[in-house]
Amino acid sequence: MAIDSLNSTDYYSQYLDNRMTSVDQSAASGSRINNSGDDAAGQAIVSAFTSQIQGQDMAIKNANTGINLIQTADAASQTMTQQLQYLNDLSVQAQNGTYSASQRDMLNQAYQQGLEGLNQIAESTTFNGINLLNADTSTVDIALDTSSSTINLPNLTIDALGLTGSNLTSPDQAAATQALLDEALGLTSQSQAQFGAQQNGLTAAADTMANQNLNAMASRSQISDADMARVYTEQNRQQVLTDAGVAMQAQSNQNYSNVLTLLG
Repeated sequence: MAIDSLNSTDYYSQYLDNRMTSVDQSAASGSRINNSGDDAAGQAIVSAFTSQIQGQDMAIKNANTGINLIQTADAASQTMTQQLQYLNDLSVQAQNGTYSASQRDMLNQAYQQGLEGLNQIAESTTFNGINLLNADTSTVDIALDTSSSTINLPNLTIDALGLTGSNLTSPDQAAATQALLDEALGLTSQSQAQFGAQQNGLTAAADTMANQNLNAMASRSQISDADMARVYTEQNRQQVLTDAGVAMQAQSNQNYSNVLTLLG
C-alpha cells in the first residue's frame, strides 16, 4: 500500500510539474498556445493567420516599392515638362522677325541643347536598374499577395515626342516647332496623369491590405493571447499545489522508509 501511495504521489508531482511549466510558459510569452498540446486546433488557426499576415506584409512592401518607382518616373516627367515649356518659350521668341541671322542661330543652339537635355532625362531615368522613360521597359508587374498590378511606363524620348529634327532656324520653322512642342507637352501631361492614377491604385491596395492585416492580427490575438490575470492566478494556484505535492512526496518517502524499517 505504501509503495502504491508513493507511485501515485510521483505521478501527481509529475502532473503538477507539467502544469506549472505550461503556466510559466504562458506567463513568459504572453501566449495561451505555446505548443500543439495546448490547443492543436487553435495553433493551426494561428499559423494560418500568421502566414496570411506575413504574405500581406511582403505585398505591402512590394506596393510601396512600386509607388517609389512611379514617383521616380513622375518626378522626371515633371522636369521634362518644365524643359518643354522652356523650349516652347524659345520657339515663340524665335518667331519674332526682328532677330538677325546670328541671333536666330543662337536661339536655335539653345533650343538644340535643350532637346539634348530633354532626351538625356528620358534615357537616364532609372529605378533599380530599370529604365523608366525610354521604352526599354514598357510594363512592371507588382505582386500584391494573391493578385498583381501592372505599372505602364511611357516612352518620352525626343523621337517618341516627335521632336527629332525640330529647329528654330526661321520664323516658319519656329512656328512649326511650337506646334510639335504643344503636342509633346500633352504627352508628358498624359503620362503624369497616368502615373497619378497608378500610384493611387497601389496606395489603395496597400491601405486595404494593411487594414486586413490589422483585422487578422486582432483575430490571431484573440485565439493565441493569454488572459494574463487568469494566468497569474493559475500560476499562484499551481505553486500552492506544487508546494503541497512536495510535502506529500516527503511524507510518502518517510512512510516508505518506515515500511522498509518494519520489513527489515
